[in-house]
Amino acid sequence: MPQPHIRPAYARFDPAHTFDGLFVPTKGKKRGRLFVEPRHFGKLEVGFQGFEQLGADDQSILLALTAQLGIDGLVIDAAPAGPMSRQLRFALDFRQDDGAPLLSKRTSLRSLLIDAGYKDPESGAALARAKESLNRLRAAQIREIDRETGWDRACNLISVSFNHKTGEIFVAANPRLTGAVFRGQHVKVSLFERNELESEVAKLLHCWLCSNIRLGRALGNGNGAHLDTLAPHVWGRSAWDGFSKQSRSQKRGQLRTALKEIAERTRGLQGGMGWAIDLTSAGLAMVSRPKELPFLEGQHAMRPSDSVRSRSMPPETQPLDWQDWTPTGSTHPRPNPLPSPA
Repeated sequence: MPQPHIRPAYARFDPAHTFDGLFVPTKGKKRGRLFVEPRHFGKLEVGFQGFEQLGADDQSILLALTAQLGIDGLVIDAAPAGPMSRQLRFALDFRQDDGAPLLSKRTSLRSLLIDAGYKDPESGAALARAKESLNRLRAAQIREIDRETGWDRACNLISVSFNHKTGEIFVAANPRLTGAVFRGQHVKVSLFERNELESEVAKLLHCWLCSNIRLGRALGNGNGAHLDTLAPHVWGRSAWDGFSKQSRSQKRGQLRTALKEIAERTRGLQGGMGWAIDLTSAGLAMVSRPKELPFLEGQHAMRPSDSVRSRSMPPETQPLDWQDWTPTGSTHPRPNPLPSPA
């Protein structure tokens, strides 16, 4: 009997998009302005700013979008031919556009909601929340400073064009996210693991752990980390430093609950071998990541939205194999302008 063909489902995420303070718990709170001070990242300094603080709900949508782009996204090059491609590139609001390729996609609010873990993707409330998240993401900016050359570049995290009647959307990702999906430095975040989690703290912590622990490895090279070390990665350094003693104690309790949630909720995805987490009474967390990501059987790479048949793919369409991609002549792989919306 032939073995089924299986591939992992995950988001190839840019590590800079997991910086402390970019996404924080916001449920039941008034969102302030977003500001993540530029910090050294490789040869650059990278920071973020926006009119509204981004939350775990926005991170879920961005991860879902990144996963979809990695399976069947199209490329917008420096001089796009199609009107929608031109609109999406212009809407990223570049300051110093160097012509880097951008990943783009035509998708639907429903499929994004399923991939983001929403249990009610057809409801009006969920669709409204998705639009709000997309609006916050496209109003936030990423800034890159190159001290060697003097360049100070900025653009929006994403650009979006809605069809409010059909729920169809066209979206493009910023160059850092595009590079992570193509060939650049990236971290693997499983949507199936994340979507098993309920609390904001567990989702944010899971994403940070994915960005700092390779598959089959342990946190801190096996030395673990204390709760007070993990806390700024969930709430942001400046916010954590400003919390009262009582508030810090409450949040340590939330971290304990979140760690337990990650361990228990992911166990069923790997046949009982999910994230291994031990927490001492002194607050030292020992965390080990599974050796492999969760898999689903199928002919194509599967996302949560694929597993519930939320969208169809033409039979001749094949997912891009980013491992095999090499530039030939042009530095932009498979340019393919998006069609105009109906």
